[in-house]
Amino acid sequence: MFKKLFFLLVVLFTAATVDAQFRKIPAEVTDAFKEKYASAAGVSWKDRISSFQADFKIDDKEMKSTFSSAGEWLKTETKDFFEKVPLEIKDGFKKSKYAASPIQEVLKVEGKDQLTQYKIIVKRNDFNKRDLLFSSEGQLISDNISL
Repeated sequence: MFKKLFFLLVVLFTAATVDAQFRKIPAEVTDAFKEKYASAAGVSWKDRISSFQADFKIDDKEMKSTFSSAGEWLKTETKDFFEKVPLEIKDGFKKSKYAASPIQEVLKVEGKDQLTQYKIIVKRNDFNKRDLLFSSEGQLISDNISL
């Protein structure tokens, strides 16, 4: 019993400290963010060790954007609804082996390479979620365990 409790506490402590702010956000990063998202509201920053992530809202859309330490924009994820994604994405999901799984979250992912993809997070059971990444054509690109 003690070992399980200790393990649980270690996991919770580790999870709580992952988003801890380790260093000051560089001016290059905040300046690049302000230039790209001038109308952003409720901005909060997270240090992701090799990058910085801004969580914010624009017009009631929940978004998160990732920048390199030098201020280079890497990607932006925007919360979306399955009903609003393109037909190709819906069809790709319905043809996948996860079609019967409950959808937890849908994100539109825009990257610096000009590609738009869609991430659909599904719940497989009480302990297992999957991140499904679809191309804009509806092809399943990756299938990863969600952390």
